[in-house]
Amino acid sequence: MKRYIVVIFIFIGILFLRFWKVPELFNFTFSEEMQAVMAWEQIKNFHPIWIGVSAANINYYLGPGFTYLNAILFYFSKGDPVILSYFSALLGFVTVISLFYITNNLFSKNIAIFSSIIYGCSTLINLHDRRFWNPTPIPFITLWLIFSLIKAKQNTNWYIATAILIGLIFHTHLSLLFLLIPTSFSILQNIKKIKLTTWATMIFCYLVVTSPLIVFDFVHNFDNLLMPYRTLTGEKKADLYAFSVTDTISHAKELLSALGRIWFIKMNTNPQDEVILESHMNKTSGNIIFSLISLVALGWFFLKNRQKDFQIFFIALLTIISAFIFYPSYNPEYYLMSFITLMTIVIGYWLNSLPKSLSLVLIGLFIFVNVLTTVTLSDKYGLTVRKQLVIQTMTAIKSQDFSLETEGVLPNKQFSYAGWRYLFKTYGRTPSQSNVDQVLSWIYPDEVSQKKIKFKVIVSDTIKLSFKEKPLATFHSGDYYSYVIDN
Repeated sequence: MKRYIVVIFIFIGILFLRFWKVPELFNFTFSEEMQAVMAWEQIKNFHPIWIGVSAANINYYLGPGFTYLNAILFYFSKGDPVILSYFSALLGFVTVISLFYITNNLFSKNIAIFSSIIYGCSTLINLHDRRFWNPTPIPFITLWLIFSLIKAKQNTNWYIATAILIGLIFHTHLSLLFLLIPTSFSILQNIKKIKLTTWATMIFCYLVVTSPLIVFDFVHNFDNLLMPYRTLTGEKKADLYAFSVTDTISHAKELLSALGRIWFIKMNTNPQDEVILESHMNKTSGNIIFSLISLVALGWFFLKNRQKDFQIFFIALLTIISAFIFYPSYNPEYYLMSFITLMTIVIGYWLNSLPKSLSLVLIGLFIFVNVLTTVTLSDKYGLTVRKQLVIQTMTAIKSQDFSLETEGVLPNKQFSYAGWRYLFKTYGRTPSQSNVDQVLSWIYPDEVSQKKIKFKVIVSDTIKLSFKEKPLATFHSGDYYSYVIDN
């Protein structure tokens, strides 16, 4: 009974951290805006769509599953993105519960407790989980996919769940495709035990989950299916780098940094600096000592489980590490989210092997530091601050049409400082023109006006702008400024 009380207390604490200032800290940048615009079009004018967003640099389109999910959430919130922030936090907490269940089932309750604390309290993981974009479900899918492969050794019906989860990969993020290697290993190990009915159900479930992409390929000359072949033959050019030792070393450094950042991120930072790709990115470097602790934990886990039935863990971890280091592209930290998720189990296993007093001191310090980091996070770039600026700005615009531009020190402002058009549409009124139209107006062509607009609104990120003539109105919220001028 005492242990159950401890577990309940731990989960209440994790729940507090996961829902701390959810809307205030929520990021709404280009990735979120593009998904939101596509989802809102489904609310405004529902029609079946067969693809979602494009995988960044390889000419491949993901499935529309996440867009439909976004649309369902918008249906209930009437388009207010605040619902996305709460859903992301909820999914992160569900992932913590899943981790506890899976680790308790495969290892022990103590390891499950340690692993859940690491995943649930780590500020790094918390911040990644708070984003609402296609990669958000990576940890959830990773855990249940690996669990299904391990359980399939006793009952091959678990491969049905595996097939569904693999199908979901094509709606979320292609970095998870590297988990096909441990999947293939597991199926080859147990192929003689898989019944024909199980095979049929697996194939059926996979085809149902990926059916929108199948329709898209059938109509569009199999563009997605033949992407690898057309890339290799040069018919299509993927935006990949030539292999170089320099890039490999850079990727290895990013991996080591992430291993340290699991434990600690500096206080008084903010989500955009730590995990956002499009803007700012002044993230905490991983402490080498914490990175080494993670490597020690990984080595200990491999050593102690090398002769047990956990080859799937080893293959998955090594596959993800190798792919991240050698994949010839710009490899951001979130590509490692499946690895980081499994690392929480590894760290939990290592902590449980230490003397009890030492493990309790370490986990206590970890909780203390990460609570401080979380509660000191700045919301100066968050959704609430942005909403306040929109509401203030609309007091000057009133019922007049206006165009919208964004400014800042970074290039490609339509990407670096995006999010504002949808926020004005939701909390104010839809801009007649905006600088993000050049990228996204194909989604909403009926909302772009070609006529001369009376007012121009300029939103600047972090910097103050100067003008030859004084703006009609100036507003300020967080690190954002808005200026209303005659167009």
